[in-house]
Amino acid sequence: MGLLTFAGRIVLVVVNIVFILVSLTLIIAGFIIRFAHEWLKPRLDSVLNKIESTVQEGYGDAEFSTDKFEFGSLVSTLCYIMIAAGVVLLAISFLGCCGACCSFTTVMLVYSIILIVILLAQVAAIILVFAKPDVVKDRMKSTLQDTMKDYDGIKGTSVSALGWNWVQQEFDCCGAEGYADFGDKGSPYKDSGVNDNADMGGNTGNVGAPVACCKTLPTDDGKRTTCAGNGAPPTEANSNLNKGCVNEVWSRVVEENTLMFGIVVGICFLIQIVLIIFACLVFKNRGVTGGLI
Repeated sequence: MGLLTFAGRIVLVVVNIVFILVSLTLIIAGFIIRFAHEWLKPRLDSVLNKIESTVQEGYGDAEFSTDKFEFGSLVSTLCYIMIAAGVVLLAISFLGCCGACCSFTTVMLVYSIILIVILLAQVAAIILVFAKPDVVKDRMKSTLQDTMKDYDGIKGTSVSALGWNWVQQEFDCCGAEGYADFGDKGSPYKDSGVNDNADMGGNTGNVGAPVACCKTLPTDDGKRTTCAGNGAPPTEANSNLNKGCVNEVWSRVVEENTLMFGIVVGICFLIQIVLIIFACLVFKNRGVTGGLI
């Protein structure tokens, strides 16, 4: 066995053990975010408390609570992707570790092919995200707009309502593309005398945009009129009505972290290329050491 091949086997084993640990972390994190609601809720309380106090003080609904808010339900798709990615990474890492440790050369060939396919898929995904971001964002908008038909405003206690209210306040945005999304999907948030238009200090409202889109949540009817409108949309000075949540989330999560993503992706690509080279070396050495053929 050549020295380079021997060193390659060691690198393959060590790196794949690290990836096994990473995959287990992904799986555990996915389950925690999806199901550990009580553990996550205190970390989101700043926004939830604002929503709760607005409804209790402004609308006089002392029984209102945001306890039903579940961040895991809001990002359930992401959680399942994390879990699935962890399981796939665990299987691939285990395959690579066993193949390198025991010199199963055909296993290493399969492992290298899988890594090449994954690498090509990652390149395509990166190109799509950064060269054609509108394709991804349009898909996100379409998916989110489908959840708006049951949105019943700042007083809503459904998973959809609480989720939208938290997102709109956390990211200073409104709807997927803007406030009109709710009307287009038939959201009942403006139903007369209830929901966002419910009595505040003896006056019912006539909002033009969701109260949750206000830059500062109102505690009386005058402030509600100023930031949510009165028979017509409010001005952008007091409301985020035209700032779509997809663009705002994308900007904060993706665009503001482009450098970090670039570094992480570059390191991952380099590690994968090294693993592919060493896996191919182990396979090429099959005539010398034998192994599973």
